[in-house]
Amino acid sequence: MTSLEAKINSVKKGVKAKGKVELLKYLERNIRLTQRQAILAHCYACMGYYSDGKQDCLNPTCPLYEYMPYRGLVEPTK
Repeated sequence: MTSLEAKINSVKKGVKAKGKVELLKYLERNIRLTQRQAILAHCYACMGYYSDGKQDCLNPTCPLYEYMPYRGLVEPTK
């Protein structure tokens, strides 16, 4: 299995969230993404496929933070 195939399998195991479809579209078919789709895919990958849940990354130093899909969303404490 190549590293690309391994990455695709990891993404497929990730939770359903904004950016998953876009990232898979790029990895599997190398389709050019729009600016917004690229941001969503980047955030999905950067947040570890949202394995801890859909929440704010709390990284205001990231140049894409302003466009982060779950910015300001904090999960309730359990």
